[in-house]
Amino acid sequence: MKLSHRLEYAGLRVLMSLTRRLAPARASRVGDVLGALVYHVTGMRRKLVMEHMGRVFGMSGDSEELRAMSRSVYRQLGRTAVEHARLLAGRTADLRDRVDVSGEEHIARAREGGRGVILITGHFGYWELLGATVAMLGYPITVVAKQLHNPAVDRLVHAGRERLGMAVATMDKAPAAVFRALRRNECVGLLADQDAGAGGVFVDFLGTRASTYQGPALFALRTGAPIVPCFIIRSGPERHRVCFESPIEAIPTGDEPADIARITQAYTDVLARYIMDYPDHWFWVHRRWKTPAPEDTNHV
Repeated sequence: MKLSHRLEYAGLRVLMSLTRRLAPARASRVGDVLGALVYHVTGMRRKLVMEHMGRVFGMSGDSEELRAMSRSVYRQLGRTAVEHARLLAGRTADLRDRVDVSGEEHIARAREGGRGVILITGHFGYWELLGATVAMLGYPITVVAKQLHNPAVDRLVHAGRERLGMAVATMDKAPAAVFRALRRNECVGLLADQDAGAGGVFVDFLGTRASTYQGPALFALRTGAPIVPCFIIRSGPERHRVCFESPIEAIPTGDEPADIARITQAYTDVLARYIMDYPDHWFWVHRRWKTPAPEDTNHV
């Protein structure tokens, strides 16, 4: 293992050890401080975050309001990092005391068709807890996740997901795992808000065309599984509200590229609405608009 990986893993273990016995309110304050340090001291992708938020919300780069919004993004990420470290450090986790759920009937109705359910979310809020909440509610769920570059951290996070009731499919095994789960009328959790490169479908996202993965729409079209957008919103120290939205039905028209674009735009619009309502919850540090649309050479 690389030295940088060893140091990163050791840092995570230290964070788990130092925060595991804290009260939720104090742990949340530690996360605030951690996020503020990253923002003010390292400045990690701070300029990119401000560029993205400035364009979306129509603010100039020297606006105090824009700086305050971007600081809030880092504080939210700090809280999430500390909360996840504490969750990984615990032997068990009972989510019933920290999660309120609305819209569960949408999953129940979607499963009535017997073709499984595709749960779509983004890097929004404490997204790791969202899949765990679905498992807590009694729905079998397979989540598709990229392998982390650090193998030791990847093993730790993977084990944590399984302990919380999720089956995990890595990207290289995702298609087969997704189809199997949907055939069993189970749930599949997908994150669908990162740049997909030249092979993605371009849809409007927060006012700019963005390359978006075609996989969720293709899975839905080829299996008949409905798509249920879902999101997790922080409501207090280690308190969250999980929201399941109305199903998006994948009805093929015979024009698959047009169907993919239509379905992808539909769930992207739901994600955009949540981001506009809770801007500090989204992962603005990602280069979401990295790939320019064919007729657009101005991008960040």
